[in-house]
Amino acid sequence: MVQISKRDAIGIVQGIREGTPPPARLVHYLHVGRKQWLEGMAWYLDAAKDDDLSAVRLIIGEFGSGKTHFLRMTAHMALERRFVVCEVTLSREVRLDRFETVWRKMMENLATPESEGEPEGIEAILNRWCEQVAQSPEQLQRALAELERIPKLDPDFRQALRGYLRAWFEEGDRDPYLQWFKGDPIKPKGVRVRIDRTSARAMLRSLIQFLKHLGYSGLVLFLDELELIMAQGQRVRDTNYDVLRQFIDDADNLSNFLLLCSATPKMRDDDQRGFPSYPPLWQRLGGMLGGVKGDYRAITVNLDEAPLSDDDLLELAKRLRTVHSVANAWHAEQIVSDDFLDQLIQAAKQRGSEFSLPRLIVQATISLLEARQQNPEQDLEDLLPDALRDAMESIRQQERNRYRPWE
Repeated sequence: MVQISKRDAIGIVQGIREGTPPPARLVHYLHVGRKQWLEGMAWYLDAAKDDDLSAVRLIIGEFGSGKTHFLRMTAHMALERRFVVCEVTLSREVRLDRFETVWRKMMENLATPESEGEPEGIEAILNRWCEQVAQSPEQLQRALAELERIPKLDPDFRQALRGYLRAWFEEGDRDPYLQWFKGDPIKPKGVRVRIDRTSARAMLRSLIQFLKHLGYSGLVLFLDELELIMAQGQRVRDTNYDVLRQFIDDADNLSNFLLLCSATPKMRDDDQRGFPSYPPLWQRLGGMLGGVKGDYRAITVNLDEAPLSDDDLLELAKRLRTVHSVANAWHAEQIVSDDFLDQLIQAAKQRGSEFSLPRLIVQATISLLEARQQNPEQDLEDLLPDALRDAMESIRQQERNRYRPWE
């Protein structure tokens, strides 16, 4: 494992304790297994970059199976290929039935290779562009002329880019244009429409074309935790599913774009509340969800059918031990042996099927390491049962907080 900084190690440990996987720029430090599925994802990224592919993939797995981790590992690979990536996690505040909340979060969470995968948003991207192309009146005129030559750009999107660039050069008021890009209900000078669900396809296409103009390979958009839609009433649920259908339809009419959605098997299979409960979506999606075993480029990535092996789980625990050692400046490998980590894994397996094994092992390993590092006089054997109980309660609490109605 490549050496990690103390700051990044602390960030990973704290994130795990809060139930959050590492961000895209750090996720590779903990990644193990599923090599062929990642190779399949690399094929999609290369085709989107080199052959103008646009596609939708679904990442299916139970809670804690590693869906978000897999999405962020894909983001890591996408950034290496100079894609702009954007992760949108559904919640009470960010929901598909209120499209403006999704677009606003997209504009906030845009991440580039320059930002090392950390969200920097549309404002930073626009400002970097302005700094590069508008240092003199002559440069400004060239940049404006180049805007006219970008293909498939919506006229209002183009006008907003013109307005922002001119305002930047003249040290004028850029805020109306910025707020428009973020989806606020505003129409700055020269712009006729606002960004909403009706104009979404044209605006998404324009965003991708602009990013291509800036030298990026395209856009990879992640919609995470779609399963939260199932906890909503039918009206809210159906509206969410219809917007998801629109996103999938839009992907067919774009280029250099990947849409990756994470969901649980129940969402795929449940006739009452899942995808099949909304016929317009199911007619669009149902035929895409099959796959032949061994086809790692299938539309569906089923993580439950690609479990981590015992060797993978041990390697994961060892990587966690290394990260914790750096975060807390102690020699954990001298205290917590490989054999004891294997003992922890076997104990986790015996806890039954209530929890996803990778999630339980991650949480329990960090709990054990935290307890042992702060209580050096205590025996590991005595700490293990408490570490497992603490991990299980943390997971239960995380799950209780997730599945709540939005209205």
